[in-house]
Amino acid sequence: MIDFSHPHWRELARQLLDHSPLVIRARQYLPLVGLLKDNQLLLALGNHSYELTPAGRRYLTRELMLAEIATAPPEPEEWLHAQGWQLGEQVNERVLAALYRKSGATFSPNEQIDFEDKGIGLCADQLLRLRAPQPFSLFFCGGTLIDAAPWLQALGEVALPERTLAGLGKILWGEGNIERVITTDSVGVFAELPLDPGTLLVWAPMAAQVALQQVVAALPPNVQWSHLTSFDPAGVDRTLTLAQWLGRPASWWLPTAFSPIVSAYAQPLGDGRPWEPSRIPKPLLAACSGLVESNGGLSAEVCALASEWHAVG
Repeated sequence: MIDFSHPHWRELARQLLDHSPLVIRARQYLPLVGLLKDNQLLLALGNHSYELTPAGRRYLTRELMLAEIATAPPEPEEWLHAQGWQLGEQVNERVLAALYRKSGATFSPNEQIDFEDKGIGLCADQLLRLRAPQPFSLFFCGGTLIDAAPWLQALGEVALPERTLAGLGKILWGEGNIERVITTDSVGVFAELPLDPGTLLVWAPMAAQVALQQVVAALPPNVQWSHLTSFDPAGVDRTLTLAQWLGRPASWWLPTAFSPIVSAYAQPLGDGRPWEPSRIPKPLLAACSGLVESNGGLSAEVCALASEWHAVG
């Protein structure tokens, strides 16, 4: 009997099934070659050349299938149960992907639904960063109230882990009223953008759309929303996608004196996707006509120090 759980035997069996005839010279394969020949499963054609008989092809196909079943690793859920490991209500999606032997951290919609049915939530564990020119407080479901003023005074910002945001109830403004929330995916913009009173600035990567939605939902419904990202076709698409996700009209946060910045810092799009004017909302197209006509792009960072801003959308 040949143990096809041995990788050498499996490799030779696959080669015999895939190539006909096959030249075999390695001495390590002689036991398998001898067994197959003795049972009329392999024909010797001379000069170390061999070919499977129909019966040999059926035999190796069956043995490989049985070997794969026997050597297959246990199903993740069975292995976790055997180890006594428990998956919590929130599990980091990269940890879950590793346990389920996925090459990336992306699960299909059906897989996500399956996890939800089991009471398991996938969490990217992104951090959202909040900055404001005046103090505010965070009210969480269950009655916890966190004063952000010491964090803003000592660090200049508040960082919120994604997995805590499901319990965020309201963002309470300390002085006056909150009028606008500006979101951005640029760290440089988050650090340098000047803010008017009544403005909350939120940095969030595009992968944290659910977490950002929870922050915006904690604000009064009359608060205006705008997004600041790179000014190129991909940036427009990101803002439109985010607006749809948040259920808000698309709005771009632009320097009032935008043209001088474009003249000084615009760069050709190069091999990137060109502008498609039909896909650009008319208010933004009017403001960015110079970029569109020259097929140029502009990074958000070169605008960060502008002193006067307005919403376009």
